[in-house]
Amino acid sequence: METKGKHLIADALGCRSDVLNDADRLQQILTKAVEALGMKILSTQFHSFTPQGVTGTIIISTSHFSIHTWPERGYAALDFYTCGSVDLWGQLEHILEVLEAKSANVYDLEWGEDADSPVTKKRIRFAKSEAAMASADTAAEKSFFQLRDERGNAWDMIQLREIVKGGHNILFQGASPYQEILLIEASDLRLYLNQELQFSSLDERSYHEALVHPAMGMASTHGRVLVLGGGDGLGLREVLKYPQVVHVDLVDIDPIVLEIAKTVPALVEQNRGSFLDQRVHVHAQDAKQFLSADHPPYDVIIIDFPDPVDRVISTLYTKELFSRVSQMLTDDGILVCQSASLEDSPRVFWSIGLSIESAGLHVQPYQTIVPSFGQWGFHLASRKKLDIRLCTIPVPHYALPKNIASLFHIRPVFLALRSEAVVNSLKNLVLQDIYQKDLQEWLDP
Repeated sequence: METKGKHLIADALGCRSDVLNDADRLQQILTKAVEALGMKILSTQFHSFTPQGVTGTIIISTSHFSIHTWPERGYAALDFYTCGSVDLWGQLEHILEVLEAKSANVYDLEWGEDADSPVTKKRIRFAKSEAAMASADTAAEKSFFQLRDERGNAWDMIQLREIVKGGHNILFQGASPYQEILLIEASDLRLYLNQELQFSSLDERSYHEALVHPAMGMASTHGRVLVLGGGDGLGLREVLKYPQVVHVDLVDIDPIVLEIAKTVPALVEQNRGSFLDQRVHVHAQDAKQFLSADHPPYDVIIIDFPDPVDRVISTLYTKELFSRVSQMLTDDGILVCQSASLEDSPRVFWSIGLSIESAGLHVQPYQTIVPSFGQWGFHLASRKKLDIRLCTIPVPHYALPKNIASLFHIRPVFLALRSEAVVNSLKNLVLQDIYQKDLQEWLDP
């Protein structure tokens, strides 16, 4: 397939709410746009979601057109991509007119001839009138996320309250069946799920480079990669730096987080359009469901699940799940699992490592400093013993130390708690209780 392409990403503001809530009409509008461009439609899927709004995608012979709407805010996210040099602007302007958008922020991206070519982008802002644009901006600024005391942790709540007091720009605010979602631009770009910080653009590379590159550096081959979690596309961005990667499956349970990562311009820029890479195959489903099916083995498996704050998430860190993941590795394959904070939840960290080891894998713990989160832990694992001296990282990176082996030096104060680790299993699901105990001790030392 031709890799040169045209890509428009638009945030449409001040749209008619009744149009944004009409799946049939939106399907007709986008279908006419595709037909007007003379493109072949391969499949179409539009549906309404609770409490209101529409998600729709039209797969065409050269890529896709998609839309996601929030009628209560008069907002629509549009994502048009096609290979070749077809002019998408005329159809986008027509769609914005039908939606009666008062203003829009549009990213116009040009993709090069090959995967290594840079992306040329420009941000265009237009409105029906300056007054309408100002009105739309004012309305967006006034609808801030309402803090709820029963959500999040103490540290993140302190930060959120400070953000409320200062300047901010909400890029997305809403809820999926799984969680509350807030993507916000303050002095940096931040994603909160259930009021817990997932990343800050100021230092997310410290986390995602440490998550991805030691595993990729230890792997003898990189042809097939599986990413479990990581719906923001930031870890995926690092994976795609390796030219040997042929196929990536990314599995995340939340389709709205995935849609935001594909369509909100600021996040698309942060993840470098990783979901647009032809090597990437996205699965919006529960990881346990994906793992229950048969798949060809993977050279690298990256687990980027949330911390085990409750029983549901705790089931993602069981001996049984790690045993299934082990079966999906090639003989020389490498697994990496994010393993929570060494400072805030050290027993959780060691229990995750012990649970991986109980699945018959050789495990190597390591850590790095992520300023927004503190000292963060990970575990490498393989069917064979790991020699970290063999770890080399041949791709560009910015936040990792020159001596990668230094990541594997765990301070004695944390090593002392290793003896308190417990295997987390479906028959003995305790990781969520350990997490709460660790957190309470951190809050009340």
